[in-house]
Amino acid sequence: MTVPLVSIIVPVYNVERYIDKCINSILEQTYPHIELLLIDDGSPDKSGAICDRYAQKDNRVRVFHKQNAGVSAARNTGINQAKGEFITFVDSDDWLEPQCIGECLNIINKNKLDFLQFSSKRVNDKGDILFLKTGETPILNASQYIEADQIYIAAGCSIYRTSIINATNLKFDEDLKLGEDQLFIYHYISKCQSCMRIKDTFYNYRLNPESACTINNPKECLKSMKVFQTFELRSIFERNIQRGILRYFLYPIIEQRFLPAKKAYRLTKDENFNLLKPNRKFEHLFFKLYKANKFIGILYLYIILPYVNKKYQ
Repeated sequence: MTVPLVSIIVPVYNVERYIDKCINSILEQTYPHIELLLIDDGSPDKSGAICDRYAQKDNRVRVFHKQNAGVSAARNTGINQAKGEFITFVDSDDWLEPQCIGECLNIINKNKLDFLQFSSKRVNDKGDILFLKTGETPILNASQYIEADQIYIAAGCSIYRTSIINATNLKFDEDLKLGEDQLFIYHYISKCQSCMRIKDTFYNYRLNPESACTINNPKECLKSMKVFQTFELRSIFERNIQRGILRYFLYPIIEQRFLPAKKAYRLTKDENFNLLKPNRKFEHLFFKLYKANKFIGILYLYIILPYVNKKYQ
């Protein structure tokens, strides 16, 4: 029986403070049959040189230097160059637990999975755990996995079969800066026969205020909203997409005061959001307040609602 190779793709940009920890966590995996693809996305600091240093020391490391084009283009470069039977993604300021790849492959091979997701914890630079993001399912087909509502929508924390990615020519949307992970994962899941999520927290997500996902741009939020509103698989992932539009695209605009309250209200009303979690009663309350009294509705929208959202993130 051949031992499968796992391609670990890491987009690298301006992370000279963090990249060593990321790379070492990958090279120190208890499962040694990996290739590490470091995609230097035109980084202006010493990140590219650090990557080259590791490639000289370990033949499992391959480095690709390219002009800056964003994280999606970097990941796509990694997909095009990957030689492994499986692919996973790690952001360059994050890191993996040493048993991550080995234990995940054991589960995949034992259960003949197309898709395995694992859980994560968010930490700050001091190493403090801010919160755990866990979930768990049995082995499910794609429809059941969607219904279970345990999809982790970041590109990391997942093991993908390269054959499925290649067969469908699946790539990250390079025109988007927000939500491109979700689109990729939704497309991928729709092609799977067997999916599973485990509660093990193998992925450490660093809370980095400089990272792309924490920098909100109202134009990019609106662009992503429009893409998700017309997404061809929307009917399949309706609940996930409605919640994603509200939390990841609309809230940042509201919190930064880029939309008038009336326009924000219309956007949410037109979407007819199906708000699933208990804390989502706060959004329902906004509709009632705005209809009853515009002044109170505006106050709630711009002060109370952002506070509640941060509290329940």
